[in-house]
Amino acid sequence: MPNAIEVGHEGRVLTIVLQYPPLNILERAHIESLTGMLSPLQSDSAIDVVWIRADHTKAFCAGVSVADHLPERAPAMLAAFRRLSETMQRLPQVIVIEVFGSVLGGGLELMILSDLVVAADDARFGQPEILLAATPPVGAALLPARVGWQEAARICLLGETMDVGWAAQRGLVTRVAPRAQLKEAAQAVVGQLLKMSGPVLRATKRIMAGGSESAANAINYGFDVYYSDVLPTQDSQEGIAAFLAKRPPRWQHR
Repeated sequence: MPNAIEVGHEGRVLTIVLQYPPLNILERAHIESLTGMLSPLQSDSAIDVVWIRADHTKAFCAGVSVADHLPERAPAMLAAFRRLSETMQRLPQVIVIEVFGSVLGGGLELMILSDLVVAADDARFGQPEILLAATPPVGAALLPARVGWQEAARICLLGETMDVGWAAQRGLVTRVAPRAQLKEAAQAVVGQLLKMSGPVLRATKRIMAGGSESAANAINYGFDVYYSDVLPTQDSQEGIAAFLAKRPPRWQHR
């Protein structure tokens, strides 16, 4: 696998850059790499901000590889994504994420797991898993509380894609900037954070996350249901097979 994810460290900031053009589709190896980069930060008091971004691509992240949803590969992929989700939820550092273009599937779930979101004016958000008879465990668990039940249903049950105006109105993004100025806008947010006391940033995030145990339980429930109620179905296998074969799915009706 090429250098698809770069990590850099400057002062109190750890920067992670997705570089897997054109759409930053995440394979299981990428997910495991992200977890490996983030896990050591649990005990790293020198880092106060994690900045996640992407370079030289058409989209921030259009989701997890469809091939990794195949029956023989899905359990390992889901286990890897669960570990990444748990790691991001436990991080004491503030996570700033910079998104643009397509922010779909696992890409939107990475965004939901972050603290501050700087979005380009061309960003579009969605959980299209339902169209393949799959489910977004993080998105389905957290979006109803973030945007309301009906709006979450549009994304998770209808597979609709929303624009940045929709996301801004519902509090899913912190700042919106023109695509050409996105990095500078995110850099400004990181700069604001660096003016704060690191220990107090951590303490404040810990207070804000006081109810996160229920969110963590909801996410774990989402993964458990995926394993027990989605993966064993014929429709789950058919949705992925149809996508890879570029044909309409033939759902089993019962």
